[in-house]
Amino acid sequence: MSMTQSTKGAELKDLKPVAREALDAFESIAASASADLSRRGVTLDSFAIVNEATAEKLSANLRDQNEGRVSNLQRLRHEPAIARLVIEGEDETLQTLYISPAGTVSSTKYPLCSYMSPMGRLAPRSIGEDVEIPAPGGSRWFLVREKMTFRAQEDGVGWDSQPAVEFREDAPPRSFKSLRELLREDGFSADAIDALDKWLEEGATEDSNANEYDGIKRDALTAMQLRIAPILDKFQDTIFRLPIDRQIAVLGPPGTGKTTTMVRRLRQKLDFAYLEEEEKSLVEGVDAAGLVHADSWILFTPTELLRLYVKEALGKEGVPTHDERLKTWDDYRWDVARNRLGILRKGSGGGLTMPQPADDTWLADGTLLNQIDWFETFDTWQAEDFVKQLQTEAVRLVEAGDGRAAAIGRRVSASLARSSGNIIQLIGELAGLREELIALARQLGENTGGALAQPLKVLASANPALLDDLAVKITAMLDESRDDGEDEEPEDDESDDEVVEETESARPVLQGRRQVADIFRRAMRALAIRQASGGRPAAASRAGQILAFLQERDLAIPDLKDVGKVLLLQRAAGRLANAPSNYLRRVPARYRRFRRTMRSENRWYGEKAGASSQVHPAEVDLIMLCMLRVAVSFQRDRIVASRLAERSQPIFETVASLQRNQILVDEATDFSPVQLACMAALARSQTRSLFLSGDFNQRLTMWGSRSVAELDWVAPQLESHHISVTYRQSRKLAAFARQLAVSQGAAIEHQAPDYGENVGYDPVCGLSLETNDAKTSWLIARIKEIQALSDGNLPTIAILLPDQSNMAALTEALNSKLADLSLKAKAYADGEAIGKTNDVRIFPIEHIKGLEFEAVFFLDVEILASQQPEMFERYIYVGATRAATFLGLASAEAALPGSLSDGNLTYGSTW
Repeated sequence: MSMTQSTKGAELKDLKPVAREALDAFESIAASASADLSRRGVTLDSFAIVNEATAEKLSANLRDQNEGRVSNLQRLRHEPAIARLVIEGEDETLQTLYISPAGTVSSTKYPLCSYMSPMGRLAPRSIGEDVEIPAPGGSRWFLVREKMTFRAQEDGVGWDSQPAVEFREDAPPRSFKSLRELLREDGFSADAIDALDKWLEEGATEDSNANEYDGIKRDALTAMQLRIAPILDKFQDTIFRLPIDRQIAVLGPPGTGKTTTMVRRLRQKLDFAYLEEEEKSLVEGVDAAGLVHADSWILFTPTELLRLYVKEALGKEGVPTHDERLKTWDDYRWDVARNRLGILRKGSGGGLTMPQPADDTWLADGTLLNQIDWFETFDTWQAEDFVKQLQTEAVRLVEAGDGRAAAIGRRVSASLARSSGNIIQLIGELAGLREELIALARQLGENTGGALAQPLKVLASANPALLDDLAVKITAMLDESRDDGEDEEPEDDESDDEVVEETESARPVLQGRRQVADIFRRAMRALAIRQASGGRPAAASRAGQILAFLQERDLAIPDLKDVGKVLLLQRAAGRLANAPSNYLRRVPARYRRFRRTMRSENRWYGEKAGASSQVHPAEVDLIMLCMLRVAVSFQRDRIVASRLAERSQPIFETVASLQRNQILVDEATDFSPVQLACMAALARSQTRSLFLSGDFNQRLTMWGSRSVAELDWVAPQLESHHISVTYRQSRKLAAFARQLAVSQGAAIEHQAPDYGENVGYDPVCGLSLETNDAKTSWLIARIKEIQALSDGNLPTIAILLPDQSNMAALTEALNSKLADLSLKAKAYADGEAIGKTNDVRIFPIEHIKGLEFEAVFFLDVEILASQQPEMFERYIYVGATRAATFLGLASAEAALPGSLSDGNLTYGSTW
C-alpha cells in the first residue's frame, strides 16, 4: 500500500467519527425542532403584570417573534444544520459548534447557534482564521480549527448530507457526495479497506460516481430559482450583518451574490432574535400603517418576472412574502400616485393622467438622461413659487381694512423675512400661527357661505325647471372630465374655499343634486374672486361654462364683487394657515405651472405636448419625489414635527403610512436616480434603512442610474460595497463574459471563487439560421447535447428573443420537435410567470434581468443589433451572463454582429 493511500485512509478514518456525529446531530436537532413546534410561544398571558400603556407594542413584538420562531423551527425540521466547526476560544479550549440556517432549539446534545446570530460570523471563515465576535459582555476572539459544511436531507432511510465539504488548511476543500456513504466501510478488514481504497482511487478519474473529490462543485439548476448559498463568503457575510439603520449599495458583476446577500440580510433583519438592542429600539411596535416589523418592508424590482423570482427565493429562506411587499416600480407608482397622493386622476375628480405607452417626445432630448438636474430645477422653482404666493397673501392681509387681519399679516411677513427662503424654518413658524389664522379665516367667512348660496336660490325661485337643465349641463361637464380651472393654477377656482373646512375634516363626497348645487356654489365663489380681482373665470373652467349656461338663457350674472373681497382675505388666511399641508399636497399644481414656464423657455420639454392634464411617467416620478422629500424634511425637523403633530393633516398621515422599516431594491441601476430617491424616501425616519443591489454594466434602461455619484445623490449617507467573486458561471463562461465586457469598453473586475471546479464549456454559435426550421433544428441538437452532458437530466433552459414578433411561431415550431424528447416549450411574452420546471422557456430579452439559467440560447442577435443599436451590447452582456454553464448565440447572418465578432472571443460549434 502506497504512502498516499495510507495517509488518505488515515484521514478518512479520522473523518468517520465526525460524519457519525454529524448525522446524529441532524437527527437530534430535527427531533427537538418538532417537539418545540408543539409548544406554545410567549404571549401577554405569560406575564404576571402588563403595562396597559405599552401592551399594544408588546403584543405586536411578541406576535412578530412567535411568527419568526415557528418559521425557524419548521425549517430546522428539514434542514437542521449547515456547518460543523471546531473553534478555539481565548482560553485555548476547543469547542464543537453546529450552525443552523436560522433559529435554534430548546434542547439538543450538540451546541447549536443560528447562522443569523453573532456566532454565525464564524461559518464563512477559513481554517486558522481568528474572528472577533461581539457579545454583551464585550467582544471575544475565536480561532477556527475545523470546518465542514452540509446540505442535510432526510430521504426515508435516514439523515444524510449531499454533499458534505471538509475544509482544510493550506489545501483545497475535500467534498463527499454523501456523508452516509463515508460510513459504509465500517466492519471491513483493514486489508479489504486498503484494497477498496486502491480500487476507488484508480477508478476515480473515470468513475463519475466516486464519493470523494477535491474542490467544490456547483449543482446544476433544474428549476428556475435563485441559487442561494447556505453560507455566504466573508465579504457578503460582513455586508448583510451591518446594522439595520444603514444605507447600503452592493455593486458587482453578474453572479457575485448581490441578490443573495440582499435576501439573507432581509431574512436576518426581520428576526427580532438577531437584532442588536439598538436595532430593536428602532423597529419595536407597529409603523404608521399598523404593520409589525416583520411586515414593514418593501422590495422593488424593475420587472414582474424578477419580482416573482425573488419572491420565491424569499419564501424558501423563510421570509413570509406578500404582493404588497414586493413591487415593480411601475405598479407602485400608479397605485400611490392615483390612490394615495392624489397626483393622478381618480374617478371623475381632478388630477393628472398618465397615458400608456409613454411618449418620450413630450420631453426634450436629454431630459431623461439628466433627471437629477431636472428635478433640482423643479424643486428650486416650486419652493420659490410657494414662498412668493405666501408673500402675496401676507401683503393682502397687511393691506386689509381689518385690524386683526393686518396684525397677523405683519407677523407672517416677519416670518417670511427671517426665513430667507428656508422653507423648513418658515413652515415651523407658520405652524405656530396656525390657530390664529384659522380663527381669522372663520371669522371672515361667517357671512360668505350664505351670499354664495343666494344666486341659486334666486334662480330656482324664478324658474324651478332651470335646476334640471343645470343638472344636465354639470353632469355633461363631469363626464367630459375637463381640466378644473385654468391650467396654471386649477385650485384657485375649485378648492381654496375648502381650506378652512379641511382644518377639521375632509369634505364629504357629494352625489346627485347636492353635487350639482355644490359645483354651482363653487362657480359663484370663482366669479366673486375674479370680480374682486378685476377679471372673469376662464371660459374653459367649470365656472366659465356655468356662466355661459346662464348667459345663453339671458340670465343676469350676479354681482359678487364685495363678497369676493372678503373671500380674498379669507383665502389668504386659509392659505397661510394651511401652508404646511399645501406645500405638500399642492406640488402637482405647482409642477403644472413649472412645466408651462419651462416649455415657454424651451427647457426640459419637447415641442410636442399632450393635453395639459397629461404627464409622462418620469414626470410623475418627479412629483412623487418632491412630495416625499417634503414630508421627510418635515418629519426630521424637531420643531416642525412637534407642531404638526398637534393637529396632523391627512396628507402627512398618508405619506407616513407609505413608509416602512426597510426598503430594498434589486437591479437598482435599471431605475432612474429620481425613482431610487423616491424609494429611499419611503424608509422610515427612525431607520432610514436602504439596500441597493446592482451593476452599472448591466443597466438595461436608457434612464437608469449610471454612477456611484448618482447613487450618492439618491442617499448621501450611502455606503458602497464592491464584490467581485463570481459564483454563477463556469470558468469558461465567466472568462467569455469578462472578455465580452472588455471588448465593449467596460471596466469590470470579477474573479473565480477559490476551489471552484466548474470549468464548463465554451459558448457555441449558429450562423445563417434564417428560418424557424433551421433555428429549431439547431436548438434541438444543442438541447440533446445538454441532456447528454447532464446525466440525462434537463437543467433550466431559456431562449431569448429580441422581441415578441416571432415568439409564437418559434414556440410552435420548437414544440413540434421537442415532442420526441418528451419536452415542451412555453413562451412568456410579458414575463408574467416563472414557468414549470421542465419547460424550455422563451422570453423577450427585456424580461430576463436578474434571472439565472443553466443554459441560455440567444437567437436573432442581428435583429437586436438593428433594433437597439444603443443598448445592443448591454443586452448581449446581460443575456450572456444569465447562463451558468451553456451559452448559445445564433444569427441569420454569416457572422455575429458588433462586439460578438471580437477575435478574442472563443466559440465552438457543438458541446
